[in-house]
Amino acid sequence: MQLTGQTLVVVDTSLGEIPITLFDTEAPETVANFLGYLERGAYDHSIFHRLVDGFVLQAGGFSLADPSESYLVNSIETGESIANEPGISNTRGTVAMAKQGNDPDSATSQWFVNLDDNSSNLDLQNGGFTVFGEVTDMTVIDEIAARPVVNAESPFEALPLIQYDPAVRLTRDDLIVIRGVTVIPEPSTTGLMGVIAVFGLMRRKR
Repeated sequence: MQLTGQTLVVVDTSLGEIPITLFDTEAPETVANFLGYLERGAYDHSIFHRLVDGFVLQAGGFSLADPSESYLVNSIETGESIANEPGISNTRGTVAMAKQGNDPDSATSQWFVNLDDNSSNLDLQNGGFTVFGEVTDMTVIDEIAARPVVNAESPFEALPLIQYDPAVRLTRDDLIVIRGVTVIPEPSTTGLMGVIAVFGLMRRKR
């Protein structure tokens, strides 16, 4: 894919590292939104919560709860939704924003990796799904995609797990966790804050 990738990030997961090139020029507001959540630590200790075989692997919606709690995850606190920036095709390995049905401008924190060429569907549906990056090495993504999936009730009807024993209650250790996301190389504080400031000016007015 001949696109300008100005920011590189590495997603550190339970099963290894996922390198992603972000498309700052082609989807500036969406990249700034992603970096804003990253800067706030929203994706630290979050999980992959949806895996649809041959379609998408989704994250950015839920993070691990405190071990003292009786439940496993909390919803990630989201900011205002952002304007849709369609244009790049949802081919295998691209990273795009999830959003609500029938609302093109409803993306907040959740994102997904296309596991196959979904362009014939996602490029047209709901105003087109905004692609803002691309996984440059799909090894770990494919490893996660090969893991078991369970229906743990809404919104976890397709929850991927490291391992699954139906006779044993799910624990934190069964979930596929994003330990953190790192920008490579680390940007200066001034530079990153500048991106976030621009994003603040570009947010869709409600």
